[in-house]
Amino acid sequence: MSLRTVVAVSILFLTLVLGVPEVKADDEAITNEEKIWGLMQVWAEAKFNFPFFDQVPNLDWDASVQEYIPRIIAAKDTENYFDVLMEFAAQLKDGHTAVIPPWRLVRPGWDQPPVEVHVIGDRFFVARVGVSDQIKNQRIYPGLEILEIGNGIPIMTYFNDTVLRLGSRGTKQADEAIGLITLLHGPEDSVVSLKIKDMDGTVRSIALTRRSLQDDGRIFQWRLLEWYGADPSVEVRNLADGITHIRVLNFMKTEGRGQFREVFERLDLRSTKGIILDIRFNPGGDSSNADDVVSYFVDEPTKATMWKSRRYVPAYRSWDREPEWEQSDPAIIQPREGTRYQGPLVVLTGPSTYSSAEDFLVPLSYSGRAVLVGGTTAGSTGNPIYVNLPRGGRFRVVSKRDLSPNGTEFVGYGISPDVVVEPTPQDLFEGRDPVLEAGIEEIRNWVSHR
Repeated sequence: MSLRTVVAVSILFLTLVLGVPEVKADDEAITNEEKIWGLMQVWAEAKFNFPFFDQVPNLDWDASVQEYIPRIIAAKDTENYFDVLMEFAAQLKDGHTAVIPPWRLVRPGWDQPPVEVHVIGDRFFVARVGVSDQIKNQRIYPGLEILEIGNGIPIMTYFNDTVLRLGSRGTKQADEAIGLITLLHGPEDSVVSLKIKDMDGTVRSIALTRRSLQDDGRIFQWRLLEWYGADPSVEVRNLADGITHIRVLNFMKTEGRGQFREVFERLDLRSTKGIILDIRFNPGGDSSNADDVVSYFVDEPTKATMWKSRRYVPAYRSWDREPEWEQSDPAIIQPREGTRYQGPLVVLTGPSTYSSAEDFLVPLSYSGRAVLVGGTTAGSTGNPIYVNLPRGGRFRVVSKRDLSPNGTEFVGYGISPDVVVEPTPQDLFEGRDPVLEAGIEEIRNWVSHR
């Protein structure tokens, strides 16, 4: 199996795959030996495997580990220890590199209000809300701007100091799309105070209970998490003017290939004026599943991503030679046997388009087969190495750089769409989907646009 086909899932979603094990109270305090061993595991695995040190030029990894030794030793318990260890790894600023604590995603006993947040520019807005009397009575609605949290802390300051300090994903858009999921986390049933601004400019204060269970009995989830766990992983609907909208929710399971085939084979391609593939909240999965979907839309062998990885030869180091790289040729995706679609094709993208969902875009964009509409993708994919840490934690470090067939880097940057569309606060308030609207417009004007 090639490295491209190995599962490439973001830290956030992989932790959910692994499950959330019960975190036992420390019968015995974590020892200094355990603390130092875990720190050395993170330092060593990154030192010899991490391929993106050039993207963090101000980081001296060796000097940093020395600075963290006294902080690691001073950690008062397991939870504090992993906070420090996560902060250490977060300096690498990569979406597939991080310390995963024993509790995985959510700290034991923590929750969040039924509110999804979106960043526009450098401002934080409510994007979706759940069903609860508290939400209704305090008039919490999409389009509200969040100004402060807690005791007058600017929301951006809180986000940087509390969230990104423990986990940075390498690009501004990925930090905001994925890191925001834990923005309002805290002890279950505790209250988080926010200062907000209404659409008319009125500034007021609200208090939200950290409980994701809605009044209708359902758990409120952000769209990114909904798409991650969705099964079936493909949804289809017919829009006006013969346009078909297909949401590919993830590339996690091989069964998704059969689901896509069933959806595709039910389409009446003779009357289809255009297809819109929506992967705006697709967290990725297995790139071979993504390649399979591409094969429905190409009529000739199509180049996909290629990779390069560090080649470490100890003798070269003794001779002061720079590390070398091993590089692959671009992977080739063959057209599927049977019916394929060669009409107008638009793919909707955004900052939550992650991992192998980005691999999926490369052949379609590079070959000119599709027009990409929406926002720049997360800019994170790769084949990680995993090592165990004390008390049930894990560290994962990306092991290769992925590139487009012409050598263009997109990890650490993201893939830019052909047509950039950024929702506005008014769009959120009105429940409009300007990205989908722009995709429809591209199909309707395909001849003039192409």
